[in-house]
Amino acid sequence: NNPPAHSYRRTLRKMAASVAGSLVVATRITARKALAAKRVTVAPSIRARAFRGASQIVMVSRVEKSDAEWSKELDKTSFQVLRKKGTEPAGTGEYDKFYPTEGHFVCKGCGNPLYSAESKFNSGCGWPAFDKCYKGALITETDMTFGMKRVEIMCAACDGHLGHVFENEGFTPTMERHCVNSVSVKYVEGAPETPLEEEKVV
Repeated sequence: NNPPAHSYRRTLRKMAASVAGSLVVATRITARKALAAKRVTVAPSIRARAFRGASQIVMVSRVEKSDAEWSKELDKTSFQVLRKKGTEPAGTGEYDKFYPTEGHFVCKGCGNPLYSAESKFNSGCGWPAFDKCYKGALITETDMTFGMKRVEIMCAACDGHLGHVFENEGFTPTMERHCVNSVSVKYVEGAPETPLEEEKVV
């Protein structure tokens, strides 16, 4: 005997559902494989800082030492400022009123090039002032000491404290004033060994 027509229809529906389900599963598996393949083939992220407008790769070699080591290499005032975030008295610094027409300034702790002579200007604040730095030379942190919010600037190579940066005062076109302790830096005649671009830090 032949089964009733409605039985055939039920069977066909089950078969269609089974095929559809298999297709969905197959599609999901294919999609997962495709995503996995993409994850494998995508180049790994480059863990490096991207500097605004940079047209060259900036490499800064880290210099890490203990306080005991720094205290042996630095004079007492430089150690207090660079490593303990102190501040020299206003108007007393060696480079406060020093305006060379060439050369550059490096970190007194590690020698990392920080500022060109051209970036230094007279702000009248009592500390050396610069309106830009070499790309990648500095790092910043928010400083909440003394009940106010400031932006601390440090050497990117050794984390030595340099001072603070202030914005929108109108001194120069960059609208930045890097207020730097003289004892944190050292003047070097001539240009850095490798030509360096300059940028704002904030």
